[in-house]
Amino acid sequence: MDHLEAWRKASEANSVRETARLEESRRERLIEVHGAAARFYRRELLRDKHASARQHLESAGVRELLDPGSHWSVGYAPDSRARLTNHLRSRGFDLATVRDAGLCLLDADGRTVDRFRNQLMLPARNYRLQITGFVGVREGDKSPYYTATLDTLIHTRSSSLLGLAEQLDLLDGEATPILVNDPMDALAIERLSRLSGGRWVGIPLCNMPLSGQQATMLGVRTLTDTVVVLVTDRRQARRILSECLPELAGSFRRVQAVELPSDQTPAVLAQAPDGLQRLHDALLLTRPLSDYQSHRRERSRGASPTAVSIEDQPGPCL
Repeated sequence: MDHLEAWRKASEANSVRETARLEESRRERLIEVHGAAARFYRRELLRDKHASARQHLESAGVRELLDPGSHWSVGYAPDSRARLTNHLRSRGFDLATVRDAGLCLLDADGRTVDRFRNQLMLPARNYRLQITGFVGVREGDKSPYYTATLDTLIHTRSSSLLGLAEQLDLLDGEATPILVNDPMDALAIERLSRLSGGRWVGIPLCNMPLSGQQATMLGVRTLTDTVVVLVTDRRQARRILSECLPELAGSFRRVQAVELPSDQTPAVLAQAPDGLQRLHDALLLTRPLSDYQSHRRERSRGASPTAVSIEDQPGPCL
């Protein structure tokens, strides 16, 4: 009986180990297929001169992302039924893996189609900075339209971030994270930062409230104790205050806000003749996010920080 019991326990332990091994193998394969998809999207962006994503980047004033040497691995999902899926299968990935990665789905007729089509593609990364999903961006009538990878074995939106790996050098230099919604605003802030001594990094959230996991990811990657949230009015600020302050306060000692009119976003300012200087001055005038708990329009007491010219900052100047 003792021998049978020992044999049973050993068999169960072996089964558990085998299950764990197979799951880890699946995770690794899903990471690999996302890497292959990112390379495909990047290739499509660089070769299709008429892609809507190229026009989106050019109109936002960030044409440098179309340089093959760009450190941002943005791409383009072509407007086709299953070009990505067919490409990945030709690279040795089976259909189940592509489907489990959230890169394809079944349409109403039961045909396999790409999930992302005719969109600018941004890679979403986990805490190890591995690509685990994507956010697709398409211009809408009034605001951008976002499509995100659904939850998979390796990915949830609440446990991934955009733009972190591309700006690690700035974070290592104690740059302050600026949380924005639109990726084009994040790119404008990064551009300003690289022209003015590496003071800020732009982190786009794409219509998602910041989670505790994301705040922790950001907190462990930065050397500063401050994070700034970009808001366009007091109503939005109070909503962000209730949604994000507890998560941010768990990773940052100082949670600040900077308010810009909705028609003067970082992406808009970056294209104006003196826009980068105005954006620079605005980012210096932050206030505690908790100030927005008051319904009064009074600003915090005390002198506002003095605006400093970009040319007064270390590093390259405009």
